[in-house]
Amino acid sequence: MQSETPPETLQDESAHFVPLPVIMSDYKGRLAGYVDATGARNVVITMDVEIDVAGRKRSRFYVALGVTIDFETPEALVDEVMRECPSGHEVLFAWVPVHLFGSDDFGVMIDEIGVGENLQNGLVGEIIEKADVEAAVTMMAEKYGG
Repeated sequence: MQSETPPETLQDESAHFVPLPVIMSDYKGRLAGYVDATGARNVVITMDVEIDVAGRKRSRFYVALGVTIDFETPEALVDEVMRECPSGHEVLFAWVPVHLFGSDDFGVMIDEIGVGENLQNGLVGEIIEKADVEAAVTMMAEKYGG
C-alpha cells in the first residue's frame, strides 16, 4: 500500500472541465487518453442529464466527477461546478482524490443531494463507466504519484 501524499506537497492547480460526450467521442471513452493527450493532472468530467425521479417531477441534473492529483480538498472544484451549472439543474458532485490512491482514505466521495443513494451512485457510476475512470486513476497514480 502506498502512503498518503502529505498535504503540504499538494497545490490547488487548475482543473480541466470536459463534458462526458467529448471523452466518449474524441478519446474513445478513455479519460486516460484525455489525460495523456492534454497533460491534465486534474479533470472534472461533466454530464447534463434529465430523468424521472420517483416522487418528483422530471428532474435535471448537472453531474460532475472530479478526478484530481493536486487538490487536497474539493471545495474549489465544487465552487466552479456551481458556477458552470446550467440554469434549472441540480448539481451532483463527486470527487476521486487520486493522490490518496492506495491508502485507506481513497475512494469516491459523492455529495448527498437528497434524491436517494441509488440514483446518486447510478449517475456518478455512469460517468465512471463511460469514461473508464478506474483505468485513468491507476494510470494517473503511477504517472504522477498517488
